[in-house]
Amino acid sequence: MESQNISGERQESDESLAARFEISFDGRRYVFRQHHYDVFRDALRYAVAEHGKASFKRDTAFQPDWRAAYHPDDADESMMRMHGITFIEGHYLYGGYRYGQLCDAIAFAARHPNL
Repeated sequence: MESQNISGERQESDESLAARFEISFDGRRYVFRQHHYDVFRDALRYAVAEHGKASFKRDTAFQPDWRAAYHPDDADESMMRMHGITFIEGHYLYGGYRYGQLCDAIAFAARHPNL
Protein backbone atom coordinates (compact mmCIF):
# COMPACT_ATOMS: atom_id res chain seq x y z
CA MET A 1 0.00 0.00 0.00
CA GLU A 2 1.39 3.41 -0.92
CA SER A 3 1.19 6.31 1.47
CA GLN A 4 1.43 10.05 1.07
CA ASN A 5 3.71 12.40 2.95
CA ILE A 6 2.63 15.79 4.32
CA SER A 7 3.17 17.57 1.00
CA GLY A 8 0.88 15.06 -0.75
CA GLU A 9 3.66 13.36 -2.76
CA ARG A 10 3.31 9.61 -3.24
CA GLN A 11 5.71 7.51 -1.20
CA GLU A 12 6.86 3.99 -1.95
CA SER A 13 5.12 1.28 0.09
CA ASP A 14 7.00 -0.57 2.81
CA GLU A 15 6.69 -3.81 0.84
CA SER A 16 8.09 -2.19 -2.31
CA LEU A 17 10.97 -0.58 -0.38
CA ALA A 18 11.68 -3.91 1.28
CA ALA A 19 11.95 -5.68 -2.07
CA ARG A 20 14.20 -2.95 -3.47
CA PHE A 21 16.57 -3.10 -0.48
CA GLU A 22 16.49 -6.91 -0.04
CA ILE A 23 14.44 -6.95 3.17
CA SER A 24 11.98 -9.75 3.93
CA PHE A 25 9.20 -9.98 6.50
CA ASP A 26 8.43 -13.40 7.99
CA GLY A 27 5.25 -12.29 9.72
CA ARG A 28 7.06 -11.22 12.89
CA ARG A 29 10.46 -9.81 12.04
CA TYR A 30 12.13 -7.92 9.23
CA VAL A 31 15.26 -9.54 7.86
CA PHE A 32 18.17 -8.02 5.96
CA ARG A 33 20.90 -10.56 5.31
CA GLN A 34 21.74 -12.06 8.74
CA HIS A 35 20.17 -9.18 10.71
CA HIS A 36 16.69 -9.31 12.27
CA TYR A 37 14.60 -6.31 13.30
CA ASP A 38 11.33 -5.75 15.15
CA VAL A 39 10.78 -2.40 13.41
CA PHE A 40 10.72 -1.99 9.62
CA ARG A 41 12.32 1.47 9.65
CA ASP A 42 15.33 0.08 11.56
CA ALA A 43 15.81 -2.66 8.94
CA LEU A 44 15.37 -0.16 6.12
CA ARG A 45 17.82 2.34 7.64
CA TYR A 46 20.53 -0.32 7.88
CA ALA A 47 19.83 -1.80 4.43
CA VAL A 48 19.91 1.64 2.78
CA ALA A 49 23.25 2.38 4.47
CA GLU A 50 24.68 -0.95 3.29
CA HIS A 51 23.40 -0.44 -0.26
CA GLY A 52 25.09 2.97 -0.27
CA LYS A 53 28.55 1.52 0.30
CA ALA A 54 30.83 1.33 -2.73
CA SER A 55 31.73 -2.26 -1.80
CA PHE A 56 28.09 -3.41 -1.55
CA LYS A 57 27.20 -6.45 -3.62
CA ARG A 58 23.57 -7.32 -4.31
CA ASP A 59 22.39 -10.77 -3.27
CA THR A 60 21.47 -12.25 -6.64
CA ALA A 61 19.62 -15.10 -4.89
CA PHE A 62 17.34 -12.72 -2.94
CA GLN A 63 13.64 -13.33 -3.52
CA PRO A 64 11.20 -10.82 -2.02
CA ASP A 65 9.15 -12.43 0.73
CA TRP A 66 6.56 -10.34 2.59
CA ARG A 67 4.17 -12.43 4.65
CA ALA A 68 1.04 -11.38 6.47
CA ALA A 69 1.62 -10.32 10.07
CA TYR A 70 1.32 -13.21 12.52
CA HIS A 71 -1.62 -13.24 14.94
CA PRO A 72 -2.41 -15.93 17.52
CA ASP A 73 -5.21 -18.31 16.57
CA ASP A 74 -8.34 -18.90 18.68
CA ALA A 75 -6.76 -21.73 20.71
CA ASP A 76 -3.72 -19.58 21.50
CA GLU A 77 -5.91 -16.63 22.47
CA SER A 78 -7.87 -18.86 24.83
CA MET A 79 -4.63 -19.94 26.56
CA MET A 80 -3.47 -16.33 26.67
CA ARG A 81 -6.69 -15.19 28.37
CA MET A 82 -6.39 -18.00 30.92
CA HIS A 83 -2.91 -16.75 31.91
CA GLY A 84 -3.37 -13.00 31.42
CA ILE A 85 -0.98 -12.85 28.46
CA THR A 86 -1.38 -10.25 25.73
CA PHE A 87 0.01 -10.12 22.18
CA ILE A 88 1.23 -6.78 20.87
CA GLU A 89 3.37 -6.05 17.79
CA GLY A 90 4.58 -9.63 17.39
CA HIS A 91 5.37 -10.29 21.05
CA TYR A 92 3.64 -12.03 23.91
CA LEU A 93 3.59 -9.89 27.07
CA TYR A 94 3.21 -11.02 30.65
CA GLY A 95 4.31 -9.51 33.96
CA GLY A 96 6.37 -6.77 32.34
CA TYR A 97 8.31 -9.27 30.22
CA ARG A 98 8.26 -9.81 26.46
CA TYR A 99 8.34 -13.27 24.87
CA GLY A 100 8.82 -14.41 21.30
CA GLN A 101 7.07 -17.73 21.89
CA LEU A 102 3.73 -18.31 23.57
CA CYS A 103 5.00 -21.45 25.31
CA ASP A 104 7.66 -19.38 27.11
CA ALA A 105 5.11 -16.81 28.27
CA ILE A 106 2.78 -19.56 29.49
CA ALA A 107 5.59 -21.35 31.35
CA PHE A 108 6.51 -18.15 33.18
CA ALA A 109 2.90 -17.20 33.87
CA ALA A 110 2.19 -20.67 35.27
CA ARG A 111 5.10 -20.30 37.73
CA HIS A 112 4.30 -16.65 38.53
CA PRO A 113 0.52 -16.14 38.46
CA ASN A 114 -1.09 -12.75 39.04
CA LEU A 115 1.82 -10.55 37.97
